Amino acid sequence: MPFPYVVVRDTREKDNQGWTWNKSKYCVGTVTRKLDTGDYTIEVDGQCMSDYLTIERKGSISEWAQNVTEARFERELERLDGIQHPWILLEFNMTDVLNYPVGSGIPKSKWRYLKFRGPFILKKMTEMMLDHRVNIVLCGNNGKEVASNIFKRIIEHADRNTRKSK
Repeated sequence: MPFPYVVVRDTREKDNQGWTWNKSKYCVGTVTRKLDTGDYTIEVDGQCMSDYLTIERKGSISEWAQNVTEARFERELERLDGIQHPWILLEFNMTDVLNYPVGSGIPKSKWRYLKFRGPFILKKMTEMMLDHRVNIVLCGNNGKEVASNIFKRIIEHADRNTRKSK
């Protein structure tokens, strides 16, 4: 098995947001480097796997609701099309999606001016998964644990495929 790996965190992740990993049995730690797509990937044996795996992190329903209608985010999704294993990890749950704007931090007095509600966000999520082959996971407060699990499984998957092709 090609463990341990290094987590590569994009330079655009804000210091007070997102995740970092310390040294463990599987992980050497976290380095910060500019990634063209996504917020996280891994490096194994000195080789960056950003074309093989990328994770985009969304920290709140407000951020996600804004992203689902932005042309900029559509371009991000198009870049994800070139990644073999693209993931979007959402650090909230389905109730937050379906009840949007409840819990979003948007003042109730502004809700009547919103152009969409939770069911529209769910529609956009489903379209993203179908049109862009991206895995979207609602993680609640467990995003870092889900990301760690993905890193380990991706390495095992790549290792298995390498051994099969020999």
